Amino acid sequence: MLSSAALAVPDSKQVGPYTVSFDMNAQYQPQIGEAMETEAANVYNLALFVDNSTGASIAITEYAQPTDATLQVLKSLNAMSMMLRGLNTTNMEDMAIDGKEGFLLTTEPFEDVPDAPSAVYKALYWLDSQDCECGPVSVGTTSVMITSTYPLDVTNGLLSSLHIEKGMAAAQPDAQPQTGGQILPPA
Repeated sequence: MLSSAALAVPDSKQVGPYTVSFDMNAQYQPQIGEAMETEAANVYNLALFVDNSTGASIAITEYAQPTDATLQVLKSLNAMSMMLRGLNTTNMEDMAIDGKEGFLLTTEPFEDVPDAPSAVYKALYWLDSQDCECGPVSVGTTSVMITSTYPLDVTNGLLSSLHIEKGMAAAQPDAQPQTGGQILPPA
């Protein structure tokens, strides 16, 4: 008996001036936030959520001036930031995201809280970081931060398929909720 399978087309959303595409093997409802604009930076946000405890956000920050993009420093700062939110960083992993150097932090709550996620994942990379001639540091103008309470396999699927570029996305109808990944016919 032959079975045919259709692969889902990666989802693509226009988030401010950026096209964000990904293939996520989970249900979600997308929500594009209003841009936060200041003299120092503009932030564009896309949320992918199921409910109040399961979701992911992709925040693209476009700085007005070159900014420190040194990943080692940002790992430490983000781990401390998570600690201030009651989350213990249990793993720091270097990884390629969107073909660029980045990292993924795995955090868990210090205390069990009813209805709270058991793990929060935070990843970061830069669209345009460059090594600086001034030492072992890098600078960039556009960072991408991903925060997720989806299970690790779904989070890794999002990170491995994520692609962001400046420009307009092809028109695509919004159907909610959405799923990504492989779609199989009923058994």
